[in-house]
Amino acid sequence: MMKTYNDCIPCLVRQSLGAARLVTDNEDVHRNVLKKTLAAMAVMDMKQSPPMMARLIQQTIAEVTGNKDPYKEVKQQFNRFSLEIYPDLEARVNQSDLPLKTAVQLAIAGNIIDFGAISNLDKKTVFTTIDHALTHEVKGDMDNLIQIFDKARHILWIADNAGEIVFDRLVLNLIDTKKVIFVVRGGAILNDATIEDADKTGIRDLVTTIDSGAAIPGTVLNECSKSFLQAFDRADLIIAKGQGNYETLPHDDKRIFFLFKAKCPVVAELAQVNLNDMVVWNQTRKHGFQSGTI
Repeated sequence: MMKTYNDCIPCLVRQSLGAARLVTDNEDVHRNVLKKTLAAMAVMDMKQSPPMMARLIQQTIAEVTGNKDPYKEVKQQFNRFSLEIYPDLEARVNQSDLPLKTAVQLAIAGNIIDFGAISNLDKKTVFTTIDHALTHEVKGDMDNLIQIFDKARHILWIADNAGEIVFDRLVLNLIDTKKVIFVVRGGAILNDATIEDADKTGIRDLVTTIDSGAAIPGTVLNECSKSFLQAFDRADLIIAKGQGNYETLPHDDKRIFFLFKAKCPVVAELAQVNLNDMVVWNQTRKHGFQSGTI
């Protein structure tokens, strides 16, 4: 599990202000949220991961404003937007010479829908990211992942953000969904996907869906439910979408393939990629590929 670095602090402060602004235009409330956030950071355990601090920030915002889900409207907006553009994304996959690879590229592109990392995200940025995804190579273990999709018997797909999960459907449509369990967060946190988002985007009609049992923008195993941990232990392939999952799940588990866009300099450096790269990261890349083994 990734610790919190000094460079994470300004990002977390900006995140708290961005969330407060989603709730109200009252600058006094913004200032109160910032003060309480900074006070919490002053005594935080830097060995904890950034997603654990993000949970504390949202709890602070809820205490100050009474709003437990400041990103609710944003999530709904980007669920609708992603569903609107989905037919075009699906057409791009169907026209590709390598449909599954293209679907994975677009699923990673969907990771740009991250208001924890990009508070001023707009639709134009999403379109730009889609175009970039289809014209640039993914860094990491794409070929190995494509092989393993067929070999895996039990796939656990740990999702990230609302809106982004619509992009995940592109991959789910090309694999055997009977062997997939799709996981969303256990409660409202940032713009991460919940069971409600899975319902509204059709994910639950497509694949067995559970939640992690924890309202954290990542997957901290000792905070998760028994049912999630059973699915986690059973899986022979785990897809972990987004930086929050990369920051919280173990990096030495060869079953886990982290799929994300490197939006943060700290994460980019740890993953040994460049900022804004699209990444398929797996522990085996440190020692060379193990050709399709699970």
